[in-house]
Amino acid sequence: MLSLQLKSGDYLTIGDEIAVQIFQQPGGAFSVSVKAPREIPILRGKVLERSGDDRPDCLRDRAPKRPSVRARNARNMEAFAKRKEQETAAVQEMRSILARMDSMAEAGALRQEIGALRAHLETIGTARGHSAGEGNP
Repeated sequence: MLSLQLKSGDYLTIGDEIAVQIFQQPGGAFSVSVKAPREIPILRGKVLERSGDDRPDCLRDRAPKRPSVRARNARNMEAFAKRKEQETAAVQEMRSILARMDSMAEAGALRQEIGALRAHLETIGTARGHSAGEGNP
């Protein structure tokens, strides 16, 4: 299937007898002018589908996203990935600090508090998709 992007006023031809011209209207709509022989049926898609025919397989289900929407989505994905990296680094650093504190602490209350903090950190890491082994020395 050939897919074209046309500006308002542009046209295309199909063979020698068919011409299609596009005109943009206010509000994002557009009109299409078609010149074709009378024996070639021209139907709006909704009319064709109402008559029981299936939508042609080669057509897209929806219009492609505007370039500005695609750019915004790409920026959002980059920001999300950066936040995820920062979060992963912070969780790994916290685990490393806990491991060093644990090795220096004597048995007793401090070791219990460190254990509780480690359990809480693991709960947070698990909820956010970090594996339990990340960042442990």
